[in-house]
Amino acid sequence: MTINRQWKMGLGAVIGLMALPAWVAAQLAITLTLPSAKALLYEDVIAKVVIQNNSGQMLTMDSIRGPVRFWLDVEHDGGRIIPRRDDAPLVSDVKIMPGEVRTFGFNVPHLYAIRSQGLYKIRADVELNGAHYVSQETTLEVVSGFEFQRLTVGVPGDAHAMRTYILSYFPKDGIENIYLRIEDADKNVYGLFNLGRVIRVRPVEFKVDEVGNVHVLFQTMGMGFVHTAFTPFGVQLFARTYTGARGRASLAQQPNGQITVPEGTETVVSAPVPPPVTPVATTVEDKVVVDKTKKKMGTGGMVGQFMQPSSDEKP
Repeated sequence: MTINRQWKMGLGAVIGLMALPAWVAAQLAITLTLPSAKALLYEDVIAKVVIQNNSGQMLTMDSIRGPVRFWLDVEHDGGRIIPRRDDAPLVSDVKIMPGEVRTFGFNVPHLYAIRSQGLYKIRADVELNGAHYVSQETTLEVVSGFEFQRLTVGVPGDAHAMRTYILSYFPKDGIENIYLRIEDADKNVYGLFNLGRVIRVRPVEFKVDEVGNVHVLFQTMGMGFVHTAFTPFGVQLFARTYTGARGRASLAQQPNGQITVPEGTETVVSAPVPPPVTPVATTVEDKVVVDKTKKKMGTGGMVGQFMQPSSDEKP
């Protein structure tokens, strides 16, 4: 029987691969998944990266130095690479034992300068001893919600500071959620927050209290109402659930300026207020503003990083 030369070469390659130990062919297994295929601009999106060490040796993984380097590739439509917001390493001196499976979470919009709507491609990469391992490519569509209310007010204690609070609807995975976006007069965004599932029977209400915190009340599942509040710097103070009197509830401003829900009966114990968070000032000017405001705000702390839209983006 005559065997042609090309067939011989192919058979030889297969036999050669079979002769190699398994760890040579797949020293690392990497997967990357997202909680949803869609997100609003500035919404938190936690990329879950799972790395399995099949190399038979302990690996020390870092984002900057060493023989095992880790990074994420974030690419916009047309192949434009999205840069990091800062130079802090994604991982640093992480040791993964042989056979160990490690899971990492990365808040992609906070780490990478995603400043406009569109389709983004995200991958996880590891370089090990000159070999390059890549996860499957995952896509994220960044979209705008359906804005229905906005409120612009001053910040108590700072005559020059303004905040715009924007409420939007957005259906995701078959559920309609309500979102709050906080920005200042220069379009610095202090956060976009998914407040939860909304039932659009009763109108959504929001007011600002005597110290500048914004309060939102909306109807949710089971004829309940959610009352939540945020500081002007995007730190959530609480989220409380109420049953309304005769199916109704509303926000009321007391003579001292505080906001209450007089018609509601609280049904869930309030979530604890998170400890104050020291923000990361991205410029000298930011640091001055943060330090100045930190002395004036008594509760709730402040958010970590300002995010700015691109110059051609509509708010």
